[in-house]
Amino acid sequence: MTFVSPPALRHPGFRLWFAAAVPFVLSLWAMRVIFGWLAWELSRDAGFVGLVAALGLVPIVVAGPVFGALVDRVDVTWALRLSSGSMAAVTAAAAVAQGAGVMGEDLLCALALALGLATAMHHPVRMSLGPRLVPPGAAVASVVALGAVNFNVARLVSPVATGAALVVWGAAPTLMLAAVGMAPLGLVAGRLHPRPLDRPRTGALGAAMREGVAHVLRAAPLRRAFALTALMSVVLRGYLELLPVMASGVHERGAEGLGLLTAASGAGALLAAAGRTGGARGGVVPALLAGMAVMAGIGMWTSWAAALAGTALVGAASTWCGVGLQQAVQDALPDDLRGRVMSLWVVAALGAVALGAGLLGVLAQAVGLPAACVVGGVAGVALALPFVRGRTT
Repeated sequence: MTFVSPPALRHPGFRLWFAAAVPFVLSLWAMRVIFGWLAWELSRDAGFVGLVAALGLVPIVVAGPVFGALVDRVDVTWALRLSSGSMAAVTAAAAVAQGAGVMGEDLLCALALALGLATAMHHPVRMSLGPRLVPPGAAVASVVALGAVNFNVARLVSPVATGAALVVWGAAPTLMLAAVGMAPLGLVAGRLHPRPLDRPRTGALGAAMREGVAHVLRAAPLRRAFALTALMSVVLRGYLELLPVMASGVHERGAEGLGLLTAASGAGALLAAAGRTGGARGGVVPALLAGMAVMAGIGMWTSWAAALAGTALVGAASTWCGVGLQQAVQDALPDDLRGRVMSLWVVAALGAVALGAGLLGVLAQAVGLPAACVVGGVAGVALALPFVRGRTT
């Protein structure tokens, strides 16, 4: 019955946090859809759509570690109000600009960058706060898994609902609805009571950031978890970033095919995350090897049915690994280092996804995506095999 009553949900503070996080994550996915749609409507240029998406992600890589160091020295509930409030404010500003008819390419870029900065602040806040609302141990693992369930449910539901809202109401009302959905997280912050930090940080910010990096480098479990995260993100999540190519370029299924592949990966991811909610641990390396073998199989058996089934399995493997690795990192951290180390983990994961998508894209351009999947899967298995002899993760 662990899925019915995950350990983390037995704690009132986390239940309150999670209830507010559900509409917040739905709204965040809605923002991604709406900003992409506005970018296309304003420019009719795929390159500009990519630029707007990049402006929302680059600050996470560049500024995330700075915000992580700050989170480890301030009241995390105050930081939650600031991060969630900033994201709601940017969303509301976009709604006002769109409703007033003044939205243009420059303003959309500025808003995307502002949203990216607020998101860079929010990641270390949520990754530090959630584990401090429950006792150490299985409940922390459950916190991570429930976050993944929330993320993947929103990934399946919100884009569809947002698309319908854009058709019925238009962009401005839909943006304002998303801003309203972000508000509860800041409103509940004052009722949350996380464990106090044992050693509140003082001194130079640069020294605090270096301390986070040094902690990762000297702790073998963290080094292993970071290395596996990078490998998983390069190969498995790199493939998932190329689903448009698989749908249209390989199978000629167009947007409908892309929707089916995206849904398949999302369904696999949701099932894997749900399997972790009871505090299940381990199994990362076997799942990583299985996912990479499936990816190679997608390239060898190029039927549409194989692509759908294989993509669902890759989605499941990537999420099972991602949640398990984040659990392993959180388990190894004292509360006063969570902001810094988890911000580094996010940077490593995002950077590796971008690298993997780029490498697979270049390889696919040269030999085709099926062959690139075979090469990527086989190479991934070879790189993962040395981890089999290590401690089970």
